[in-house]
Amino acid sequence: MLEGRNFSIYTDQKPLIYAFKQNSNKCSPRQLRHLDLISQYSTDIRHVQGSQNIVADALSRIEVDSITKSPILNFKEFARAQKDDSDIQKFLHNDASSLQLELKPCQTSNCNLLCDTSTGVPRPFVPTSFRKVIFDHLHNLAHPLSLSGIAASTKLISARYVWPGMKYEIKQWVRCCESCQRSKIQRHTKTPLGTFSLPDARFTHIHIDIVGSLPPSEGQNYLLTIIDRFYRWPEAIPIPDMRAKTICRAIFDTWISRFGCPSVVTSDQGSQLRSSMFVEFTRMLGTQMIKTTPYHPISNGIVERFHRHLKSAIKAHENEKWSELIPILLLGIRTTVKEDLQSSCSELMYGTTLRLPCDMIDVSDILPCDIEFITDLRHRMQELNPVTTSAHCTDRFYIHPSLKSSSHIFLRVDRVQPPLRQPYTGPHKVLCRTGKTITVDINGRKTTVSLDRVKPAHLLPETVLSPPPVIKNLKSTDVHTSKNDEPPTYVTRSGRRVHFPKKLTTYIT
Repeated sequence: MLEGRNFSIYTDQKPLIYAFKQNSNKCSPRQLRHLDLISQYSTDIRHVQGSQNIVADALSRIEVDSITKSPILNFKEFARAQKDDSDIQKFLHNDASSLQLELKPCQTSNCNLLCDTSTGVPRPFVPTSFRKVIFDHLHNLAHPLSLSGIAASTKLISARYVWPGMKYEIKQWVRCCESCQRSKIQRHTKTPLGTFSLPDARFTHIHIDIVGSLPPSEGQNYLLTIIDRFYRWPEAIPIPDMRAKTICRAIFDTWISRFGCPSVVTSDQGSQLRSSMFVEFTRMLGTQMIKTTPYHPISNGIVERFHRHLKSAIKAHENEKWSELIPILLLGIRTTVKEDLQSSCSELMYGTTLRLPCDMIDVSDILPCDIEFITDLRHRMQELNPVTTSAHCTDRFYIHPSLKSSSHIFLRVDRVQPPLRQPYTGPHKVLCRTGKTITVDINGRKTTVSLDRVKPAHLLPETVLSPPPVIKNLKSTDVHTSKNDEPPTYVTRSGRRVHFPKKLTTYIT
């Protein structure tokens, strides 16, 4: 749009108008690069007063997504709405009501308000159009906690105002307050652990991850970790950086050259593991990539647990040159007997234990080969099956009942945030669900996240756009009814949509 056109550049920094006239030795290399880029479009820089530089000043202001304006409580309109409200007219002509309605003068406005005096304190009778306004004014003062917020808001409002069915409506409004749902944490969702399908052969399914950045050690700053799901054979490869090229080279030189190409690789959503180079690398090897959900390391728990063991071993050595410790640490980890398997991964790998530096007695000499024994051993090795993983914790799981059918959810922000930031974002529309994940629409982008990071969003009926698609397994015994057979839907005063029995629909208008 600007290239090839003559235009002027305006700035309120007067020294910049001499940028192309001064000696270039006074500029830093970065300033020279910036000026070189600007000179490709124009060198006509002119000064403008700061008060007149409105456009540039607007660009430097803090961005605000939206400005929420609280509705103004107009007492004259409030009194006018009382005269036209149908609920008030019913109570005025109902002698059996416990409310004692009287006109009281308003202290801040020249009007009279209809109030209930049965409690000794005048409480204005709120017409239908002002009930949500009254609730917003009082509830937004402190946003009481959700567990006690219903009772606190009810006491706060009922001590000053009155209307029929106020407890139920206040309960629904407190429950559906989006600011409270984004800011407060009651109980996190915790789903049961999932399971991987058992690999059918050795080195077909591996897990990879990157540890770092670590203190520099002989030019190495990161650790590329790999572990086989069949034998639990671990590898830790020191690398200088975490570029995709470096990772591909390390995997090929260490793992693939020894154990061949894996069929499945599980990793997190690191940028280098999602790069076009790494995707092409796995395509060339004929490998399927499985990506875990963001901020959910338990999905790749087998390698994350290996990180914990490896880091604690490095810290125990108290040696800054951690890259020199990796080989001896791997030897110790590979020869450690696992409690679940009652054997070490090296014994599973080679069929015998490895000789360690502290071993004093050598094993006996190898016996002469027996063809039948070798054939039988080969047959038995082919029939070996991997051992399923076992859980060593007894965590209590919790899934909110509404999470299975809610149309919107709030997503927990697990990254490090500055103080006083809301821990949840949303509400986000639900697109589809699976056993452990949920796909939501975040700013027009489909994102799959773990169920452990979400909680259901309680919204008022007018804010719900459309329910998520629900997939139901239909059976031959299902009874299909037409829409004409369904009873009509009625909207109650509080906004609920209800279905009355057919036998009662003739009496409802």
